[in-house]
Amino acid sequence: MKSLIACVIILFGVSQIYGLDPVQQLPEVNGDKFFYFGFGSNMLAKRIHIQNPTAEIIGPALLEDYRVDFSLVSEFWKGAVATIVPSPGSKTWGTLWVIDLTNLADLDNQERVHLGWYKPVSVQVKLQNNVTEIPARLYVITNEPKGNVHDLPPSEVPEDRQPSKTYLQVLVKGAIDSGLPEEYVTWLKGFKHNNQTVQHLEELLELQSVAL
Repeated sequence: MKSLIACVIILFGVSQIYGLDPVQQLPEVNGDKFFYFGFGSNMLAKRIHIQNPTAEIIGPALLEDYRVDFSLVSEFWKGAVATIVPSPGSKTWGTLWVIDLTNLADLDNQERVHLGWYKPVSVQVKLQNNVTEIPARLYVITNEPKGNVHDLPPSEVPEDRQPSKTYLQVLVKGAIDSGLPEEYVTWLKGFKHNNQTVQHLEELLELQSVAL
């Protein structure tokens, strides 16, 4: 793992070669790979590998001045899915992946970029216990939710801002498996869910033992 992290730091520090296609000019792209920051279901390896089999974990990473929220109800997940919202002073932990460029279109498709649900942006993240910033691809929802759902009393959280139990279990399992700080895992568990489950995903992603 240490050698992989060292390679990451060297790779993103290499100057981009001009005259290539626009994708090659993205800050998060290095040669035939790109760095991606997953803060939602894609923190979990079993989940991201469904559509992005080349994804290789780098480790826990921190994104400053953004917070996680929930919006946009998904029939697939039976509840609201995660987004990330600019929030000065907030900190969001997630999983940093390095992925082959051949899967970039697959990731865009998973995030429904073509439908206008999410849009990709480039951000700077820091690996755990490392001050070096790494440019990474991040997907944010196009219709940013109003207010901070985590600040609301459970009884006042709108139904369309509640993730399903299954979806929240994915986030928690992904956070634990990726080695995110324990206090952040506890914070994720504090979101109100709608108690809906997606049975085939519970089995596929091995969520039965994930406690909320």
